[in-house]
Amino acid sequence: MTIYNYLKDYQPILFQTFGNALTTNNLSHAYLLDGEPGTPLKEVAFYLAKSLVCDDPNPFACDKCLACHRFEEGNYTDFYFFDGSESSIKKDSVLELEKAFSMTSVEHKGVLIYVIHNVENMTIEAINSLLKFLEEPAGKVYAFLTTNNLHNVIPTIKSRSQILSLQLIKRDVLLKLCESIALPQDDIEMLVPFYNIPSLIEEEAKSERYPEYKRAVIDTLETFSDNPKRGYLKAHELIVPLRERFVIKRVFTYFALFFKDVVNYNIGHERLFKSYDPLIKKLAATIKNPLPLIVATYEISKKVDDYVNTGLLVDELLIKMVKETTDE
Repeated sequence: MTIYNYLKDYQPILFQTFGNALTTNNLSHAYLLDGEPGTPLKEVAFYLAKSLVCDDPNPFACDKCLACHRFEEGNYTDFYFFDGSESSIKKDSVLELEKAFSMTSVEHKGVLIYVIHNVENMTIEAINSLLKFLEEPAGKVYAFLTTNNLHNVIPTIKSRSQILSLQLIKRDVLLKLCESIALPQDDIEMLVPFYNIPSLIEEEAKSERYPEYKRAVIDTLETFSDNPKRGYLKAHELIVPLRERFVIKRVFTYFALFFKDVVNYNIGHERLFKSYDPLIKKLAATIKNPLPLIVATYEISKKVDDYVNTGLLVDELLIKMVKETTDE
């Protein structure tokens, strides 16, 4: 599914609003894209930005012209991208942007564009610098900011931006759409909670990191369901060596989702991971009270951003899990 089709079929308000702005040449200088985790915020921001420089727009980017190809390859000189999903965005990055945009554009379109992904992860100093930039926008400078949590974006940024919201595709619809991609059902079920568009699910499933964190989750839970103490050792073997914070957080989030599925199994509700029903059934027989583990796991995952030692976090979670296997 292309981003164009995604917007046309599943984000009609955004599609019409931005399409009209392109057609009438009545663009805002700053757009704030808001969507829950899993929505393709960065990809949509890139596509909307690309639509401003496309040689043959319809009015959106055609994805075929030279300008579109250069943009996709990261070779469009007048475009800057800052990623707050990996680390906080510092003041120096905004100052670098201001300096670059104080000069004449290089490309013949004369349009200067920047995307700040997860704008809520900017430092206070960076936000203050950005506000000055937003307050006095140059003629053809356009910003696309994204956030997974609109409440965490300061009011002054929201007031200086046009907010465009992405709506989640419903789970049953998304699963149906994923039938067109060549992936095992268990991988689709594992990734649907985190990616709300088939193309991103397929991309993540084929990444180098996915088999690594999938194994860390499934093998640890399988071992734990057979023998909790050996599960503790397995967790240290597979989770502690992980280095990427994103991956470590995802592993803990998966634990919470599997604990939710144990609750779903116990009360006869539909599971997220139906392909893993045998594992969920074994966990239900091993863990007597999964509810406290759901809360505990989410709290532990938050500590990853505070750079708490992974081994200590694994200890904290597995000790709680072992305690829930007893009658105490």
